[in-house]
Formats: sequence, structure tokens, C-alpha cells
Amino acid sequence: MKTKHLFFLFFFLLFTLAPIPVFTLFREQIGYINTENKTLSDFPELSKDNFSTWPRRFEEWLSDRLPFKTQFIELFRGFQLHAGLDFTQSDVIRGKDDILFYRKTIENYKGLTRFTDEELSQIYANLTGFFSDMESKGVRCLLYIAPDKEQIYPEKMPDNIRRISEDSMGDQLVDFLKDRVDFPILYPKHTLREISNSAPIYFDTDTHWNFLGGWTAAQLIKSVFSDKEPEIQLPNYYHYESEGKDLAGMLGLSGQIPELNAVDIDFDDGLEMEKIQTINYGRIQRYTTNDRPDGRSDKLMVIGDSFSEYYFHSAGHDIKNILFVTYGNLHLIDPETEIPDYLVVMLVERNLPFLLEGFY
Repeated sequence: MKTKHLFFLFFFLLFTLAPIPVFTLFREQIGYINTENKTLSDFPELSKDNFSTWPRRFEEWLSDRLPFKTQFIELFRGFQLHAGLDFTQSDVIRGKDDILFYRKTIENYKGLTRFTDEELSQIYANLTGFFSDMESKGVRCLLYIAPDKEQIYPEKMPDNIRRISEDSMGDQLVDFLKDRVDFPILYPKHTLREISNSAPIYFDTDTHWNFLGGWTAAQLIKSVFSDKEPEIQLPNYYHYESEGKDLAGMLGLSGQIPELNAVDIDFDDGLEMEKIQTINYGRIQRYTTNDRPDGRSDKLMVIGDSFSEYYFHSAGHDIKNILFVTYGNLHLIDPETEIPDYLVVMLVERNLPFLLEGFY
């Protein structure tokens, strides 16, 4: 009996511990992908001040680096994919027609995410203070709220996710600001929803809109700055298939879930936009177009998030120079020497709480 126990213990330890040296030695060949789209935890230093929290932090560090974690996650998610199941224990929700949604924005979709009165007042103060300063320098300002993806495709959401209200935090903020401010606000949820019936404007496997979504934003913003009624006539565009994007990546299934709503736009004006400067790992980006036939040299500053980059792909065909500042990084430039003609603050709905932090 003792020999049997030793035999069992030997193989238990072998199968438990062997993956660690095997994975360590052949990590590059096996491959590791951070499928959870998160910053990996650093190894915690042990001291008398963090003795009580060290085990939890060590567990987080170990969990981020478990041998073959990527392979097991991909195997499990692949099973869920091919079995037609929802992706439990992940930040991804499987909608109808296999459209993927971001679980962290579902409370807003349900109508449960609300700003407090104090938060609304703080956002009002931050926006009016910053915009008033810019307008005093001759800058025309605009706030653009890009709807969360499920606000545009509610019919693609799973039937078991019920809405308490169709009013989102974007609706709430617009309702609060519209009679209190004199700068324009765009939250084109209904416009984008209507366009989505005839053209793909958000990716299937991504949280973002695609270039058609950004193009629509450019047309709406241009109409406001030119004091004209918007005329949304879709441009010539073409589909192409790519690997699955950020939501598919969170599942570790970018190679198994292709993106079918990747589009590019056929611009016929001969203009090409070029990135000419990147500062601080992309927190500041500067773009310009080649010589315009109309000789314009106007400048647009966009303060926003990753949705903005799909916007100025089209905006660059209407304006010469674009300065993109990721939200909260104005301190990286000299605002006194970077006075634009136009300023657009553009945030996707889930990032609206950034407005509570101010602009610098």
C-alpha cells in the first residue's frame, strides 16, 4: 500500500509541476497571448507593511502567468464557440448572429447606469470652463458622444438581457446639458441606428465602430461647424475580412472568429492623410493631409479615446491638420501654442466618466 501511495504521489507531482519547467523552457515555441487584455501584475515584494496582502498579490501574479493558460482558455472558449454557448466568465457576451458585445457596458444598456446630480454638475463645470477658455481664443467647440455598440444594435442583444429603460447615461448627460450650455452636443444614437439598417457601422467582433461609423461622425460634425443641415449619404465602401478584433481577442479566438464588418472607404478626392508625429507612446498624434486644392490650412484638435481615430480617418479629407490628444493628456502639449480652429471632445459612452476628471 505504501508503494502504491508513493507511486500515486510521484505521478501527481509530475503532472502538477512538469508544466512549469516545460513552459518556461519552450515558452516562445508554445506561445503566450494576454487574452484578458489586462496589465500583468508585477511580482510583489514582501515586507512587514504588505505582509497581510502579499498572498493575494502573489496569487494575482501567479494567475497571470500560469503555464499553458492561453492554451486552456482558447480550448475552453473554442468549445463554447462551436457549441453555440455564451462566453461565461469573460467580459464578452455573445449576441444574436454571433455579434460580440462588451459585458462591462451592459448595465448602461439596461438603463441602470446613472450619473448623480453632483457628477452631472461637475461635468458641466469641467466642460463649460474648458470650452469657454477655448472659445475666448476663437476656437469653435463641440462635444460628441459615440454610443456604446449595444445602443445601436439592441435587436442583436440576447433575449435574456432585459432593459429597465432605453435611456442611457449618454441620454441623461445630453438632457442635463442641452439647456445649460451654448456649445453643440452630438449623441446620434438614433441616426446611427437608422444607418445600421443598411450599412455596417460597428465591427462584429470589436467594441468600436468602423470607418463608416467614423465617417458618419465626420459628416455630422462638419455640418455643425458649417451651420448646415446634415446630409448623410453613404460613401462608396468595400468589405474585407480580417482577424477577429478586440472582443475576439479577449476570448483568445481572434483566429477562429473572423471580422466580417471591416470596411474601407473609397475617397475620390486624391487627398491622403499622413501621421507626422507621435508623442508619449501615442498619447499625442499629429496628422496632416497633402496639399489641398482649396489651399486651406485649418486645424482641428480632437480630445478623445480610441473611437476618435476612426473619425479623423474621414475628417482628414475635410481639414488640413489634425492634432489628436488622448483624454487627460493636454499637459503634454503647450495649449497656448496649439490653438486650433475647431475643437472636438469625442468619447464613447462608456468613457463619459472621464469628463469628471477635467481635461489636464
